[in-house]
Amino acid sequence: MSGATLDFRDVAMRFPNGTVALDDVDLSIRPGEFVALLGPSGCGKSTLLRLASGLDTATSGRTETGTDRIGYVFQDATLLPWLSVERNVALFGELDHLPASELSGRVTHALDMVGLTKFAKHLPHQLSGGMRMRTSLARSLVNNPALFLFDEPFGALDEFTREKLNDDVRALWLEDRFTGVFVTHSIAEAVYMATRVVVMGASPGRIIGEYDVPFGDERDEHTRYSPEFAELSGEISDLLKAAMV
Repeated sequence: MSGATLDFRDVAMRFPNGTVALDDVDLSIRPGEFVALLGPSGCGKSTLLRLASGLDTATSGRTETGTDRIGYVFQDATLLPWLSVERNVALFGELDHLPASELSGRVTHALDMVGLTKFAKHLPHQLSGGMRMRTSLARSLVNNPALFLFDEPFGALDEFTREKLNDDVRALWLEDRFTGVFVTHSIAEAVYMATRVVVMGASPGRIIGEYDVPFGDERDEHTRYSPEFAELSGEISDLLKAAMV
């Protein structure tokens, strides 16, 4: 894999109904990168995540993942409503048959990392949307993922909650330095979150541009309103608009 945590080579994906979701995709993601996949609906962003996780297999080409420690956060928190927050967070560890004493420590640590220690005994219906997504994050953190896949997890949340969770995920990444792949439709979210933005075009899904993000590790609300942020966001927007003509 030439040192890459995730590598797609000549990947194509055709569904049984004939829809070509991806065609000729080449992408390497290095260990410790946080890459945002940005593009219009139907361009194959989520399909790439499913290939990376092993949930789907490409029609042709090669997908190589340099780890079996994979975390996956979906668009919905997908919590079990009859289980408490701590029991939901423990679920993946239980499925992996972690010893009870080890699992308990990991759950405690994960809840602390996402700021939900005081809500460990709550049920999902007692939580806000943002807190449910934090629970979903904690559930994947229990297995110490080396590769963390995020399928537009904050798209349904209000802007304030979304920006706060952006900061939370970046803080988790800065602490653990997992390799992150983050799907979004938001240019601002992609530029704020990522070390590299990969832009996809649709019909069929393919990579049409890549941008290294120059802001370094420490980012805050001032980053979002800087001239450099606006310039990069505008350049990406122009590329997407041109691709949709």
